[in-house]
Amino acid sequence: MNEYPKIETVWNRDLATKRVRPGEYRLEEFALIRRWLVTEKIDGTNIRIGLTAEGTLDIGGRTDAAQVPTPLLAHLMTTFAADALKAKFWTDGQPVAFTIFGEGYGPKIQNGGDYSPVPRFRIFDVLVGEWWLRPDAVADVAATFGVKTVPVLGTFDTIPTNAVELAVIIDQSRVSPEDGGPGKRAEGIVARAEPILLTRRGERLLWKLKFRDFGAPPPQHPHTERT
Repeated sequence: MNEYPKIETVWNRDLATKRVRPGEYRLEEFALIRRWLVTEKIDGTNIRIGLTAEGTLDIGGRTDAAQVPTPLLAHLMTTFAADALKAKFWTDGQPVAFTIFGEGYGPKIQNGGDYSPVPRFRIFDVLVGEWWLRPDAVADVAATFGVKTVPVLGTFDTIPTNAVELAVIIDQSRVSPEDGGPGKRAEGIVARAEPILLTRRGERLLWKLKFRDFGAPPPQHPHTERT
């Protein structure tokens, strides 16, 4: 299976403080994009799902050396049956290369217990051959296997330059209330050029931004009620 490409932070980072320096783009291409499709960034573990050439289920972490927590692995094995994956992706019974990418979360996975009391998995990308699927097709794959995608927050034409602007896009996690968690503040966001555009190296234009990149926890947004 393919490894998921590294996602750059949108702004350069101060090496001493580790905080971002808004206005200093990590990639010059970021300054040229006017539409960003933004999703919630989940604080979990990166997961890859596919099939071997022989048609057996293949589940891995972000890299081949990464280990998948046992409870999460059991959940994934019952959710993604090999025969169902073949029916969805293979053509006339012939192997087709594909990888489902997503985030695993739940108890003892980072701070995943605040998202869900049980192991869960959400899809954020699907690669078929050399083609990255459009968001509607990714949602279709998720529906086929009875899982959710990462929350889509909308399309934006600006990039946050501070924690307050980031909180306007998302403050409280959308995942936690949907999955039975006690509620938690969001970790941050992931954005991709809409429509898909590539760098000079042929990589998709993606970036991430976390509240801690600004050196402070997410502030209370005036339109968000607290209890």
